[in-house]
Amino acid sequence: MKKEEVEKKKIIVYDFDKTLYDGETGVNFSMFYLKKYPVRSILFLMKYSKDLIFYLLKIINLTTLKERYFKFLEIHSKSEIEELVDGFWETKRNKIYSWTREELEKNKKECEMVIVSSASPLFLIENFLLSLGYDKVFGTNFVNDEKEGKETFVAKIDGENNKGKEKVKKLDEWAKKNELEYEIVKFYSDSLADEPLYNISRKKYWIKRGIKVEGMPKKKTLFDKLFWN
Repeated sequence: MKKEEVEKKKIIVYDFDKTLYDGETGVNFSMFYLKKYPVRSILFLMKYSKDLIFYLLKIINLTTLKERYFKFLEIHSKSEIEELVDGFWETKRNKIYSWTREELEKNKKECEMVIVSSASPLFLIENFLLSLGYDKVFGTNFVNDEKEGKETFVAKIDGENNKGKEKVKKLDEWAKKNELEYEIVKFYSDSLADEPLYNISRKKYWIKRGIKVEGMPKKKTLFDKLFWN
């Protein structure tokens, strides 16, 4: 019996923070929140500084640190969070690098899907990126919980932080679920923390201070060493 052929898609993949977007989404979002709720935010950040010290001392891991970072959202309903996220992107839309619009138009002619895979929380980036024309978005997933008939946010990561090897794993799981194979024809990132995706991409692009450079980063940044080892 002839083995059934599996559909193979040509895809192009981007990182997000410092690749498409000039900033760190989670940090920028918390600063946006700080302006809306200053007293509440300052009290939270004072408490969170202890968690950051625990992380640097290796008492807690990155997943726990990230979960505690978004704990301030647990007092909000899902609809309130959606409004906050929409408002955030209204103020940060101009921080998307200007070259990316033309690049995306070119990408669409070169492949079947253009995908963004980021360590940022999926709930912060998914709808915004889909509205810009990207076909699929992967991020760090957080769980939701039904409480008293009202869906609320829970600051707990569902699975793993979407960084490094996890980005490849998510692509593989997506491909298996959709009964297809994929080939990455281009990958764009600012960080050597994305080496696993660089290694399986035909063409590699390093976004260096917002500028596209062919090839990949030469070494990890201090931020990489602190948070993505």
